[in-house]
Amino acid sequence: MAKINISISEDILEEIEKKRKEKHLTRSGFLRKAFESYLHALEEEKHEEEKRNGIEKAIKLQDEIRAKIGKWDSTQDLRKWREARK
Repeated sequence: MAKINISISEDILEEIEKKRKEKHLTRSGFLRKAFESYLHALEEEKHEEEKRNGIEKAIKLQDEIRAKIGKWDSTQDLRKWREARK
């Protein structure tokens, strides 16, 4: 496992020490979990952004199709199709 050195404020270190002791973790274990959680959150954020972009593209495409088709009365067309089947 790789080792790193980091610089953090005393306040943050005190909070880390307090929380890691509550969870019965080593400092390394606590920070490893924190880093993993943050990386996971970044991936989730990226996934949500991609999903949002996909939805926006779909909405734009629907609007373009709607503009090309013009006004359409779906109820009237359904009635015509139903009558044609009889």
